[in-house]
Amino acid sequence: MEASVILPILKKKLAFLSGGKDRRSGLILTIPLCLEQTSMDELSVTLDYLLSIPSEKCKARGFTVIVDGRKSQWNVVKTVVLMLQNVVPAEVSLVCVVKPDEFWDKKVTHFCFWKEKDRLGFEVILVSANKLTRYIEPCQLTEDFGGSLTYDHMDWLNKRLVFEKFTKESTSLLDELALINNGSDKGNEQEKERSVDLNFLPSVDPETVLQTGHELLSELQQRRFNGSDGGVSWSPMDDELLAQPQVMKLLDSLREQYTRYQEVCRQRSKRTQLEEIQQKVMQVVNWLEGPGSEQLRAQWGIAL
Repeated sequence: MEASVILPILKKKLAFLSGGKDRRSGLILTIPLCLEQTSMDELSVTLDYLLSIPSEKCKARGFTVIVDGRKSQWNVVKTVVLMLQNVVPAEVSLVCVVKPDEFWDKKVTHFCFWKEKDRLGFEVILVSANKLTRYIEPCQLTEDFGGSLTYDHMDWLNKRLVFEKFTKESTSLLDELALINNGSDKGNEQEKERSVDLNFLPSVDPETVLQTGHELLSELQQRRFNGSDGGVSWSPMDDELLAQPQVMKLLDSLREQYTRYQEVCRQRSKRTQLEEIQQKVMQVVNWLEGPGSEQLRAQWGIAL
């Protein structure tokens, strides 16, 4: 699933990975419920997409889910918590439900969570926003919960779109360059010419894709190492979360294949020049053996 396909849904910020981590180094998944009715289908799509981003190693550490219910009704919160069982049952370690100042009926909420605890497979706690630091360090919480972690959802989404576009274009380009390069290496001359002629020009400019990749990698590295306070910035561009290594690997492969492609172009240019010279020489020879010979005999009276 690509972000561009579900962009209108992702813009709603029904859930997000801030880049923050709990004390077990598990990722923090936040679901900020609002006054308006939340579409469970859209929330499910958002969660499916977000959970496809981290590596398997990162997922294995488990997630801490913050369900912000301060602007929502208890029934909605309960539905969301129960839904987590189907969306991310194995990965959820802890669910922190942030309660509003005007507390829901304590007996109802406590009984509900106590009743569902074994079936859910994860612990659910009710907590005030100012008490979240008992479970998560302040530097790993966003400002909405009194933390110091900076998170800009639209900025993350824009970077994600660039990342996915680069991944898609570079993967396609690698396939095309490999086809061209491998075709040029074939021993059969006729097959080699056919492969190169049909696929010689890539559908996208390699230089443009490489430039996009370098700019993206620079952005990833900046966000990873340069926090707003001079420390580490645990943002969604963290290498475990958005795959800085993937970009580096794609760039290395692109440079290798593009270097080979440029050599193919040089060899093809040399071959074309030789063929043109050979063609011109043959034209002269054919002329000398044909019309040229007749013209010489007629002009000089040479008898052959």
